[in-house]
Amino acid sequence: MYSRRTLGQNVSNTVLDNDAELSADSMKVTQFAPPAALAPFVTHVYFFQCEKVRLTDQMPAALGQLLFLLKGSANLQFQDGHTVPAKGATIVGPGLGAAEFTFEGPFYHLGFALSPLGFVALTGQPANQYADRAVPASELFGLEIETLAQAITAGFAEGTMRLSQIVDEVTHFLLLRLRPIPNSHIQMIQTVIRWISSDFDPDVEQLYTKLDMSRSTAARLIARFFGCAPKLLMRKYRALRAATIMIDPNATAEMRSQVESTFYDQPHMIREIRQFAGRTPGALDSSNAKVMRLWLSKENYRDIESFLG
Repeated sequence: MYSRRTLGQNVSNTVLDNDAELSADSMKVTQFAPPAALAPFVTHVYFFQCEKVRLTDQMPAALGQLLFLLKGSANLQFQDGHTVPAKGATIVGPGLGAAEFTFEGPFYHLGFALSPLGFVALTGQPANQYADRAVPASELFGLEIETLAQAITAGFAEGTMRLSQIVDEVTHFLLLRLRPIPNSHIQMIQTVIRWISSDFDPDVEQLYTKLDMSRSTAARLIARFFGCAPKLLMRKYRALRAATIMIDPNATAEMRSQVESTFYDQPHMIREIRQFAGRTPGALDSSNAKVMRLWLSKENYRDIESFLG
């Protein structure tokens, strides 16, 4: 039912049965394609496992996410300094900068990466109101989602629920809560995704010419679905793609030169990558950035263009 790929160390083929045995230093991300009915709203589902007792690293700016903490605890600190504990079911809004996380482990969580359409259609709220924020999912979905989170956490701990069953339960819950989105808004989302996917450094003015609406309406709707204005959206994905290429051992010199040329100069590139990826280019390979590299690796990192609607 689900396609799957696994990254990290000590990969086990038994992860769907909840019985993978990992060493104390092991970290792993397993990705699933979402069920077909959920695919317009969730770009991918992933299961993160970390057996370390405590871990601090950076989470690159990303799409909004619905997280279910199945084991352990976590705190997220955003760039403005505010810190939020993540427990049970948590909604993390679209990232406008990297966030620091601290896991108290062993730590397992199941994540649903929400597409720009999905965040609004599933929550009924503008994405920009939750950008760089994390809140209890009950704030957007009601207390029913906490009941669901308690049930799946208990089932996972007792070994009575496989991950595939948990994904089915969450999918059923979410599909019952979908809200209609005007077709004109869906077309706008598709246009923005094609624009941001077209180049490392797409021109913002060209985007507005592609949209059949006033500039002010376009700016308002883009912020509603993507969490920010087009200029900031472009900066975010330019920096994340640059970081992904920089940690890719197979990236050619031509690819590296191309991405570096999209920044004004080296200090500009360093600032942008640090803001959105959480590390300077020189620190991307540091020993305390292992989780960040998992998220940014080309095998794991899902650009927004992976979903067109």
